[in-house]
Amino acid sequence: MAMTIFGAGMQARDREPVASVVPSLPPLSIAPGRFAGQSVVEELLRQHENRPPQSRLARALGAAPLDANELSWLRAAQAEMIVGDILTRLPDDYTVYHSLPIRSTAFWVDHLVVGPGGVFSINAKTHWDRDLNGSPRSIPIGNHAMPYLRDARFESAQITALLAKVMPEAAVVEPLIVLVNPHKILLNRKPNAVTVIDSPRLRRWIVARPRTFSPEQQAAVTALIDAPATWRAAITPLAPVHLHARFTALEQQVAAARIRRTTFTVLAAAAAATLLAALTSPLIVAAVEYLAVR
Repeated sequence: MAMTIFGAGMQARDREPVASVVPSLPPLSIAPGRFAGQSVVEELLRQHENRPPQSRLARALGAAPLDANELSWLRAAQAEMIVGDILTRLPDDYTVYHSLPIRSTAFWVDHLVVGPGGVFSINAKTHWDRDLNGSPRSIPIGNHAMPYLRDARFESAQITALLAKVMPEAAVVEPLIVLVNPHKILLNRKPNAVTVIDSPRLRRWIVARPRTFSPEQQAAVTALIDAPATWRAAITPLAPVHLHARFTALEQQVAAARIRRTTFTVLAAAAAATLLAALTSPLIVAAVEYLAVR
């Protein structure tokens, strides 16, 4: 049984965010230019806006400012931003787009890369610090089989159809699932038509792809992606800079709450140890004196 093993990693979430029902959207369009993780940040902020503000006492005690589902969306956005940062280090002849809503669907593509080696649709996933055992149909996380491979193939097919009029007839958008710094990935068989890779290997893998586009073909694909009519409208209440600022503020609140909880845990453990010592010291002294007399 063949296995592919990649990576070494760090801490993160172990559940998928639960997406709310996507409303029917008007057939408008947007120009590319969104930041990495923007679609996830928009959903996180939409869910969080109805949460009542924390009391002063809750903040002082380090109560979590996000519920479990919101925290999953935050971790997903962080993963997309990590992958986005990796993609900024591609050579100059590559063009990168983020959070593009796919027309006629409720999906968005996390990252889209156009280069000499073709077009790549990239899904960033956040199951870090764990072994992932995959199959050609799904990747199980805990007790759940996640349809990452199916979704990646669907997004690839949708974007291939959008770009078909300017791509060579045999060209397709290659789907990738990028796991951000996983412990290791164990695949019992190579997934059909989907590449599963860890984030540290991503840049090198893309750059190593053999050339499939001429400069003229690559320019035509990029021009179509740049056209606003290619993509579904995104309902964005705030400018990207304000969205990013609000997301950063939430990150800081989550980190501050975690530090407060850790501090209280350490202080409580120290207080318990001190109390235990105070209660047991007389007994220890009495036992020593008793043994000395005997």
